[in-house]
Amino acid sequence: MKSGIVFLMLISLIPSLVMAQYEESVPLHGKEYGAGITLAMAGFGLGGFYRIPLPGYFHVGMNLDFYMMRDENEFTYYDYWGYPRQINKFNRLFIIPLSVELKKRFFYDNIEDDFRPYFVGLGGITFGMNFPNNNDLEFSYLPPEEQARLPRENEYQISLNIGFGIGIDVTTNQDYFLSLRPQYRFIYFPQPIAGETNHSNFEIRLELGRRLVKP
Repeated sequence: MKSGIVFLMLISLIPSLVMAQYEESVPLHGKEYGAGITLAMAGFGLGGFYRIPLPGYFHVGMNLDFYMMRDENEFTYYDYWGYPRQINKFNRLFIIPLSVELKKRFFYDNIEDDFRPYFVGLGGITFGMNFPNNNDLEFSYLPPEEQARLPRENEYQISLNIGFGIGIDVTTNQDYFLSLRPQYRFIYFPQPIAGETNHSNFEIRLELGRRLVKP
């Protein structure tokens, strides 16, 4: 008799146990914000982002970055006394893209919530500023065609940017996460800036963010 009562009690508890397990496995989905560091083939950038959740494990948000770019032929060497010397540094180019992001999480039903692969697409406006260096002596040794290509006055340009990337968010605790993604960003200016119209770049982006998943 007692064993029968225990059996009936276990049977009655199974639905609640299953429901509790199901509720714990539901992937979290909330607002995201944080800061990012981007390493590009021609420089690096610092910035921040803010995203809000959409149905279907999408996020939409804004991303603002500040890039410091190198000249195409610029390089650094160290002299006999160990001091760094820069060669072919004729420009000081800054690129500031303001982008709208659409982020889509993959495999949210098959992978633990602490490990979240995703795809991101972005697009927006880009502001470019270039302040040429006053290294007239080194500039005078350049071939005439290279002198004609490089500017000697400050430049300001506005353009568009479009990019895409695939990355992974890794949760450090319930609220904070690290994100790593390779991405490619297309940036073409209508007129040359720092001697080029094409400033597209392959980038590696590292983000430190926070998820607001609590009501």
